[in-house]
Amino acid sequence: MTSFKDIVKEVTETTLPIAAIILALDTILVGATVFQFFLELSCCVIVILGFSLFLMGVDVGVIPMGKAIGLEMARRKSLIWMIILAFVISMVVTIAEPDVSVFSTTVGKVFPFIDSMALTLSIALGVGFMLILATLRLALDISMRVLITIGYAVIVVLGLLVPQAVLGIAFDSGGVTTGPVTIPVLLALGMGVSVAVSRRGSTMDGFGMIGLASIGPLITVMLYGMFTFDGATAMEITTEEYVPVGVETLIEHFVSSVRDTLVSVLPLYVIFLLLQRFYLHGSWKELWVMTWGIIFTMLGMILFLTGVYAGFMPLAEELGTYMVESNSGLWIMVLGFVLGFLVIVAEPAVKILGKQVESASRGAITNKTITIVVGIGVSAFVGVGMYVMSQGWMSMYYALPIYVVAIIMLWFMEKDLIGITYDAGGVATGPMSVAVIMTMYSAIAQASGPEIAMNNAFGIIAFIALAPIVALSILGVCIRIKKKHISGKKVKQ
Repeated sequence: MTSFKDIVKEVTETTLPIAAIILALDTILVGATVFQFFLELSCCVIVILGFSLFLMGVDVGVIPMGKAIGLEMARRKSLIWMIILAFVISMVVTIAEPDVSVFSTTVGKVFPFIDSMALTLSIALGVGFMLILATLRLALDISMRVLITIGYAVIVVLGLLVPQAVLGIAFDSGGVTTGPVTIPVLLALGMGVSVAVSRRGSTMDGFGMIGLASIGPLITVMLYGMFTFDGATAMEITTEEYVPVGVETLIEHFVSSVRDTLVSVLPLYVIFLLLQRFYLHGSWKELWVMTWGIIFTMLGMILFLTGVYAGFMPLAEELGTYMVESNSGLWIMVLGFVLGFLVIVAEPAVKILGKQVESASRGAITNKTITIVVGIGVSAFVGVGMYVMSQGWMSMYYALPIYVVAIIMLWFMEKDLIGITYDAGGVATGPMSVAVIMTMYSAIAQASGPEIAMNNAFGIIAFIALAPIVALSILGVCIRIKKKHISGKKVKQ
């Protein structure tokens, strides 16, 4: 287990560059009093401390439970239990995911008529449903290509039917489902199910859980939006004035963060408590360690959300609004390029996936390769996306052809890379992406006018998720071509 000191060091090294850029640009371009500057700086410290406590809690209480459940499923080999546990655990970890909480809150701010809890539950249901399919895929040896093709085809068809505003929210919902809570648990469950029921017996079969989990919310949120979204009501979007960081707002966000955390994490703790005693038959010591891990997770999440809501999000919102009003043009694209790459380097889930891939592929695909490829893809998509939005050219319908391209490349890429590729799309969208990039993108949309905001305030997280899928799919196609070329030479010899 990683020491708390090492966790703080890693979080500081990865979060500080993003915080420094946002804080420096906001202070220089927009301006702030000395008192506001120190409060904003304090929020950055709170985010770093909170995220460190959160990751330590996940390391102590959540990841060991995910691994233990995965191993127990492998030992028992009961398909019914696998399906039940995959559904229940995936739902509770999604509800406990801070990304989902931040996303639902942001959507609620822009569209007050959308119920945040209903949105969260529809996201969780989508993840749970897809995890059932992911489990059956391994048990029945269903092709990953087939499942993803069907899922993406449904997304494209529904995308042509739902209002454009719903499209952006639905696309983003698929990206925010996977973060520091869900990634390690779903990876562990995937490996456990793979060992228990996979007919190929390859550890690479365990990948794909996260990618499939990201598809479900797109479908369920689109369906939710089709029946609840009213275009006339949607025009009543909020365009609140920027509220500078203050002691009162800090306290207000702290109270709301405590409430959100209790609602999100307590169900996860109850489920883990029951599984620890009646499924894993763990000792009281293991139960106590898990409890302390959950307590640290909750404390960290409270601090993290407080810092994000009171500091990071208002700063990103103010900076995005300023850049549109000052007609910054290509500088918005440059900022998008930089932030897009930094959030990938800063994202712990990308590192987790990279290490898992390097281990499973026995070094054939390195952690560094995954990080660089994903970083470049996300950087390009974020930079271009923010610039296009600032010019008023954005449409969420642009995402639909990218899904079609992804489907086509899916059938021509190296088979063993499919699960990794679509998992990478899920892990690229972590807390920093949601807190900084999504907020800034939404502010750019709102500053560009009500109609643009209604249709395009959300969607950048979807492009962040699509970027590594496209980039790694191209890599997968190249690897397959290279393998065919090498095998063709051997045949000639």
